[in-house]
Amino acid sequence: MASPEDDLIGIPFPEHSSELLSCLNEQRQLGLLCDVTIKTQGLEYRTHRAVLAASSRYFKKLFAGPGPGQEVCELDFVGPEALGALLEFAYTATLTISSANMGEVLRAAQLLEIPCVIAGLEYR
Repeated sequence: MASPEDDLIGIPFPEHSSELLSCLNEQRQLGLLCDVTIKTQGLEYRTHRAVLAASSRYFKKLFAGPGPGQEVCELDFVGPEALGALLEFAYTATLTISSANMGEVLRAAQLLEIPCVIAGLEYR
């Protein structure tokens, strides 16, 4: 007699992950369902903890730690241009930077512990 698992099939939807990121990015741009504000040097970025924690070991440790979750995070050790580029990366999987700010973005990626960005920029 066959078990119910024998009848299971997996149907991949390869575009789902990019559609999901696109919807989350749209929510971020509209300020919908955002649960944390990142502040740096007077600028504020509304965003989602889950996206940050999935993209950055720094944020994963910050948000998964004991105690109540923060609604506002001050990150004055990361410049606005670099932070903006890294947030865009987290939501689009594309890092758009100029060669002039590549070093600043690399340092920010190192501080925020974003391994794939670090590897990609160190390789250049």
